[in-house]
Amino acid sequence: MSKSPPELTWQDKAILVAIPVVVFTIFILANYFSQDLTVNEAFQQELAVAEVRDGGSVIQIYPQVATDSVSCRLKTRESNTEFDFVFQITASETIKFEVGRTVQFYGQYKHSLKGGTVTAPYKGKSGRMSGWAIYENHRYSAKEEADNSL
Repeated sequence: MSKSPPELTWQDKAILVAIPVVVFTIFILANYFSQDLTVNEAFQQELAVAEVRDGGSVIQIYPQVATDSVSCRLKTRESNTEFDFVFQITASETIKFEVGRTVQFYGQYKHSLKGGTVTAPYKGKSGRMSGWAIYENHRYSAKEEADNSL
């Protein structure tokens, strides 16, 4: 003989409805507040300094003036905003940029009337090097970050 399951009270039914609603609300809010800024958003909001996660196509390569960085001009994929991208060699290995290739990055944006400048890796609020770039299916990141992930 098997027993039948007990009847659900109204409190049990309310909990079964409330839990998914609360979890869904938390998910939506967490997703909303954790969205990363793009270069176009930072430029349009005229943010002096911001952390951005974006990507773009190389449209111009600048001559290497300093020995500690390489730089180029990128155009974002969706908004066609142009900006300068500086990659710090001292924090990682160098990148050989080519016009027309795509770069994805997480870095520090600084506003200017010419679209701004994104630097990666950069020294974050904690004093440690943060940020990365993905170019030609290879991830370039700060040496400190790479050493700590072992």
